[in-house]
Amino acid sequence: MKKFVSRYATPTLLILSLVLVVANNLALLWFFRNFPEPILDTYLFYTADEAYAIFEQYGTYYRAMYIRGTLLLDFLYPVFYCLMLSFAIFRVSRHMGWALFPLWILPVDYLENATLIYLLIAYPTEYRWLATGVGFVTCAKWAMVMTSILFIVRALWMRYILKRPF
Repeated sequence: MKKFVSRYATPTLLILSLVLVVANNLALLWFFRNFPEPILDTYLFYTADEAYAIFEQYGTYYRAMYIRGTLLLDFLYPVFYCLMLSFAIFRVSRHMGWALFPLWILPVDYLENATLIYLLIAYPTEYRWLATGVGFVTCAKWAMVMTSILFIVRALWMRYILKRPF
């Protein structure tokens, strides 16, 4: 993976990954625009009670749409944003250890998506322990994303404001 990041973290591929992230975000916003509640992927954390209350508000139609949107749009999206974060960290800091960190978000995001799809398919059967667990997985995903972004901000601060090498 180190070779991959050091070889492909070019300015061109960083910009391409940024464009793909923005385009995918716009597609997600458009697809989920009429939902009665935001999708659970966007929450920082939720409990089983909150997840099932939202599933209930969705109704059959929006639960099916949630599954479809996750499979169609949220399948490649984690690849795009994880590569973007990884490439950005490598470009601003050349710190390979931290550049690899965002790639660990990918399996966490896929675990979140797969679990939510399972819970949506199983509804109205409730797996409360699983719904609570996926709330923690979502929280872990967002913590990892924020950590990656903070690392980029710190590296930019060190390089351009303090004028020190990272």
